[in-house]
Amino acid sequence: MKFITTFKDLLVESLKEYEKLIIILYALLIITFIISWIYVSGNTSEIMQNIQSIQTTSPSPVDESGPNPLDLFINNAGGGIITYIVSIFFGIFAVVTILYNGINLGALGPVLGTYMAHGGLQYIIYLIPHGIFELTGTVIQSTAGIVLFQFVWRFLKNIIRGDDETRLSVKESFEKNKKVLIQSLVLLIFATILMLIAAPIEAYFSVPFSEFILGA
Repeated sequence: MKFITTFKDLLVESLKEYEKLIIILYALLIITFIISWIYVSGNTSEIMQNIQSIQTTSPSPVDESGPNPLDLFINNAGGGIITYIVSIFFGIFAVVTILYNGINLGALGPVLGTYMAHGGLQYIIYLIPHGIFELTGTVIQSTAGIVLFQFVWRFLKNIIRGDDETRLSVKESFEKNKKVLIQSLVLLIFATILMLIAAPIEAYFSVPFSEFILGA
């Protein structure tokens, strides 16, 4: 129980401290989503022709069983861990992950909308139930990666130069900056929990929900 309380306190503290970064990344995701949607919407006919051509020449079996929640979770959580680790290189991969997700989700809207009874609107409604958790988890994963880079930067800086030109030992630098590392891990764990919640919602609820809302 004490662990849960401590984790909760650290999480709240971390979310407050990096609130602006989270908002910026979320805004970047939404903006990229919108731009990608608009761009693909203007080229939907050409894209659909290419897809149909590929399907005609290289037919593939269709899985009628639908998405598996465990596969969804492993894919999303695994991608988040990779983002977290690789972000030690100046946090670049964290930003790339946000752009990648925004572009892909935005591009899928006009394409999948052609197969849905109510077009793009149904796609948006489909995204909402699990997207609240999954997209937030993606943003928090990227935030955790940038915070990890911040730890590495401060850790090395204190060893090489120090804040007041006084170099610290490896142990001293770690002790001074370990709170940032802990915050990054807490954010990553929270993001993973969000992905765990999102997986069964996407697998079992999102499609029926969108069909129910629109009467499809």
